[in-house]
Amino acid sequence: QRGIHDIEKEIKFDGNDRMVAHDSEGFEAGYRKEVDVVKNFIEKRSKEENINLKLHLIWCAFPMFQNDVSSFPVVAIITKFDAFVQDIQQKIEEDAEEEGNEVDDDEIEEMAIKEATEKFKKHYQQPLQSLPYPPSAVVALADEQLEKEHKQRNFHDLSTFFSFAQNADTKTKLITSTMSGNYDRQSIRLIRNGPFIETWETIWTKGSQTGLATLVYKLESVLDHSLRIIGSPGHSDFAGELQDVDLNLVSYCQSEQLVADTTLVMEKIYIYNIQDPDRLESLITWYDEHSKMAEYIREEIMKLYHIRKQSGFKVPSLFTAEATQPLVNIVCSRPPETMYI
Repeated sequence: QRGIHDIEKEIKFDGNDRMVAHDSEGFEAGYRKEVDVVKNFIEKRSKEENINLKLHLIWCAFPMFQNDVSSFPVVAIITKFDAFVQDIQQKIEEDAEEEGNEVDDDEIEEMAIKEATEKFKKHYQQPLQSLPYPPSAVVALADEQLEKEHKQRNFHDLSTFFSFAQNADTKTKLITSTMSGNYDRQSIRLIRNGPFIETWETIWTKGSQTGLATLVYKLESVLDHSLRIIGSPGHSDFAGELQDVDLNLVSYCQSEQLVADTTLVMEKIYIYNIQDPDRLESLITWYDEHSKMAEYIREEIMKLYHIRKQSGFKVPSLFTAEATQPLVNIVCSRPPETMYI
């Protein structure tokens, strides 16, 4: 017997109190009532002024490329990738058996994952990317692979992919945080306070001073001494122009890089709702050592340096909205980290 679903009832999840779901009764042919319930709910929530009561994502299932979704932004969820891998693996095993070949189980699994990924790209990712308005990210998720990856690190950017639908104010927070960073200072050391980090409204910034001190210490100990900082030892950022390096501009760009890094780390703390000090440190360390986004920021800041140097850019003496715009553009226009987990 079907259960009774109250679409007004909030469904919350452990570890992420910012994600709230509402479950409808579904749709069946000839049943108008269920459709009206969902339609009325969507219309009512669309008129809400409170951002927390608006709907940010609607999940429904229909055949791919057979329905017009009008002008709505869409998150396409293509399910059962792990089952797809298993089907291919079984086919490889059967072919090997028919040909009398012995293939190692691990090798078969590796071949199946590779073939499944290639077919996913050809039949799903590429058609999606060729649409007039392609998706911001394409992610394939398999349970077995996720478990293996989860043991290697605590954090990945799959949640960031969903966050754009779950948190409509994330981009606003990114802009506010980036513009509020004190990167007009002539020192690489950053002052992390005020709207720069408080705009994210995390437990570390709206709790006690001890929490704020812990956050700032962990950010400083990892990011401020990172080997990714432009001009750091071990990098040939300015090879061939040692006599012509604009140290004032380098310092300015270094601070911009720290602002971008801090802002993107704060975004992840906000999305993942990080409250444990050890998890906080793990996240910051992972971002610094493994995140492709961190490398992207570094590359873009280096491009900015060379463009500014060639154009005779003067480091601004005052903190202005105009001065922050290039960094805001880098942070808000960054490409997503596409992964196969």
